[in-house]
Amino acid sequence: MPFWQSVRFKIVFGFLLMTAPMVLFLVYNNIYATKVVRDQISLHYNNLMEQQVQNNDAILQETMRYLYRMQGDPNIQSLQELSLAEEDSDYTMVKMELTRRFLLDTGYYNKVDTFFVYSRKDDDMFFATQYSFHFAEVQSALQDYTTKLASKDLPEETQRWERFSIPNDTNYLIKTVDLGSGVYIGALVQVDRLNEVLSKFDVGPDGAAFVVDPAGNPLTNSPLPVVKESIVQMDIVEMTKQNRTTWNQNHFLVITQPSAISDIHYMIVIPETYILKNLPYFQKMLYIWIPLTVAIVLSFYLLFLQRVMFKPLVALVRGMRKLGQGQFNVRMPVNTDNSEFAFMSGTFNQMAEQIEKLKIDVYEEQIRVQKAEYKHLQIQINPHFYMNSLNIIYNLAALKDYKLVQKMSLHLADYFRFVMLGHRAVVSLEDEIRHIEHYLEIQKIRYVAKLEYEIQMIPEHATVPIAPLLLQPFVENSVIHGFNKKVQDGMPFRIGIYSEQDEEDASRFIKLTIIDNGPGFPEAVLEGLQTGVELEGSGEHHLGIWNILRRFRMLYGHEGGITFMNGKPGGAIVQMRLPIERPNTFEGHD
Repeated sequence: MPFWQSVRFKIVFGFLLMTAPMVLFLVYNNIYATKVVRDQISLHYNNLMEQQVQNNDAILQETMRYLYRMQGDPNIQSLQELSLAEEDSDYTMVKMELTRRFLLDTGYYNKVDTFFVYSRKDDDMFFATQYSFHFAEVQSALQDYTTKLASKDLPEETQRWERFSIPNDTNYLIKTVDLGSGVYIGALVQVDRLNEVLSKFDVGPDGAAFVVDPAGNPLTNSPLPVVKESIVQMDIVEMTKQNRTTWNQNHFLVITQPSAISDIHYMIVIPETYILKNLPYFQKMLYIWIPLTVAIVLSFYLLFLQRVMFKPLVALVRGMRKLGQGQFNVRMPVNTDNSEFAFMSGTFNQMAEQIEKLKIDVYEEQIRVQKAEYKHLQIQINPHFYMNSLNIIYNLAALKDYKLVQKMSLHLADYFRFVMLGHRAVVSLEDEIRHIEHYLEIQKIRYVAKLEYEIQMIPEHATVPIAPLLLQPFVENSVIHGFNKKVQDGMPFRIGIYSEQDEEDASRFIKLTIIDNGPGFPEAVLEGLQTGVELEGSGEHHLGIWNILRRFRMLYGHEGGITFMNGKPGGAIVQMRLPIERPNTFEGHD
């Protein structure tokens, strides 16, 4: 068949005749719109970055003021007066009190990784870090740092934070304050934590937000490959606010903002292709004569298309609609007068034959994916809790409180024995409550008289089946958020766990309530939990709650439910309406 008789030629030729006069104008309009969009996006991200950098600098300033305030702390004054002696227990108790205070203060100064104190006269250094997995690296680096501090090899103290690198770890900012009498106090802040909010900005899969030094070298994890190129680094060093850089014929928008109190620069790199992805290539610009002209031309053009294209297309669409409704026996007639539609009809017939076979495979794959997701959600645990527990055991052993060491070890062993049996489909409510008791007893050892709890369970509810680790994350969330954010009014932090009869249908459901006297859920988080909309900025501490909600839906479907609210006098309340009978959905996860 001659080429000029094909549908492809007829459509392309007719389309070009109709649209050629408008294309040049719309291309110009698109270029102008692209520039406007780029400028607006640049301004938007620049404002967001400037605000975040100011927030980070304010946090660093507050941390610096905290270090200076420690000069009046009684324990620091005692440390200045006491001397490290083999039998001097007062010196050891002061160190223990300062370490415990630092561990509590890192909950408030959540950007701070480590607080440390160094006594030059005794050449003694101790520290408290909230991330125990890099304890050895931090200890080694601080030992080297304090050695230089003792020999006065470090520069004079300023009001700025200095860059500090730990081998086999990550980059930090460090601030050291001389408290007098040879005692120094300092803090370490991970650069990655300063970049947490920026890293959540929507910059596309090929964009990134990170932090660099004055030479353009990245200080945070996983920078873009383009940032490691020397040519791009030179461009970054020369930028002061916002600019563009090009690499491998790809254009990138670069926004930078320096810190006012540290020698670092915050960077956002966004591919221009991502910025402009939602901008139509051709935009509607004229509303009178061009639409009218196009309507007249299209009227004649559509009559032409109706005969050569629309009629066979309508037949093809009807066949596809029937196929979408599950009629897999539908077949299209093959018209040899038009080679393109003959090929499409033949391909459609082959597709209809294959879809029926693929449907079963897809359904089975969905079941496998659901099982894998459930297993993943079921076995998630918090490694920080494990490391903090080991630190507590270490400190108790250092104090020679062997009874508490034994008690702590037994609770910790029972806690993780339950967690490692996560392959079980169900456990009794009594076993789940006992597991929570182990967790709370560990926390009581950690916080002593600052934490209390009460558990009341109706005896008939002890044997009710429940998915393992379905309640514990809510209790853990109360301790992490409620305890750390509770106003210090002299009253201990209390957690209550209660089982009650369901008011609506006591034969099919029980009601479980977890309540605390903390500040309650933040309004944004509570609204997201009540509406079922997961917030983008929830962070890793709220991950357990969302996992429980997904597990509950997977296990119970629309049976029962979980309700979140804040108490009138304060505190967070979680109520779970739990089915008594074991649903069939459990069977697939044994």
